[in-house]
This record gives sequence, structure tokens and C-alpha cells, in this order.
Amino acid sequence: MELWDIYDKCFEKTGRLQIRGNKLDPGDYHLVVAVFPVNSKNQILIQRRNPNLKLMPGEWAATGGSAIYGETPFQAAKRELKEELGIVANKGNSELVGMLKRIDSFTSIWIVHVDVDIKDLKLQKEEVAEAKWVTVEQLTQMVKNGEFHNYRYIDWLLNYVQYMMLSPNFQIGGNYKKQ
Repeated sequence: MELWDIYDKCFEKTGRLQIRGNKLDPGDYHLVVAVFPVNSKNQILIQRRNPNLKLMPGEWAATGGSAIYGETPFQAAKRELKEELGIVANKGNSELVGMLKRIDSFTSIWIVHVDVDIKDLKLQKEEVAEAKWVTVEQLTQMVKNGEFHNYRYIDWLLNYVQYMMLSPNFQIGGNYKKQ
């Protein structure tokens, strides 16, 4: 049984918990994380969801999911990335780039700066069928073609990644400067 912290409309914990799968009361929210690994070539790592999943089966999508009881947004993002792709996130390579309030959840949007070869990923087979690196242009086209899940914030995120590419002084993950 998975438990979620319940938040109010100001993203403050209410002290109440919810069992995953149970309907939230109006005005209650849970925390969701979406993680977008970006490499030094400014490519974005996306994953195709397992076709047997209930939610978005077989779709290309972001890494992520719901935070569990007691997790901070960063802890949830690190856990989801490690579970689904085998990638380690830390404060040196990660950044919170956005927070979105939805009907019954808050989604924290993360970029993790990492250079990893596809063959070195450790896919969680129950959740992930495959993964690949794509350019901003390729992902934009995938969204237009209905091949990638059309998150409400995807245009904003892709603009942010393009901004990183164009900014000569942008420090990627605090570790190395954009080439």
C-alpha cells in the first residue's frame, strides 16, 4: 500500500495521508514529479512506458511519478529516476525548474544534467519499455505528431532547454560550462 502526503492549494502539507488509488477530496492535492535528464549535447532523455501500464500505456513520456509519504520533491525525483532508469541524481546535477498546480496534484519539474549511454541505463521493465536521447527539435515534432505525451508545460520546458543551449554563461549542473 502506497501512501501520499496531502497538500492544500498553497502546497502546504495538511498532515493527512491518502492511499494511492483512492479519490482525493476537492481541494486536496498530492505531489508528482517529472524528471527530464539533459546531456551535455542538450539532448533530452525520454522513455516509452510499458504497454501494460494503466496510465499512458506505451506512450513516450517523462520519467516520474507520485511522491510517497514523507518525501520531498527532490527525494521523489531522485527515487523515480533511479528506479526507472538507474540514473543517480544529486544536488550537483539537478535543478528544480518549475512547479505546476493541476486539478488534484502539484507537479515539480526537474532537469538532471547527466551524460549516460543508452546501453548503460538500467530500465525498470515493469514501468519502462525503452529510452532514447532526442533533440529539442525532435521532441517538439514528437509532441506535434502525438508520439510524446503532451504535458501542459512541455512547450515551456523545451524553451527553457533551448535557452540553456544559447546562454554562453549558463553553468550546467554547476559542474561544467556549456561548450
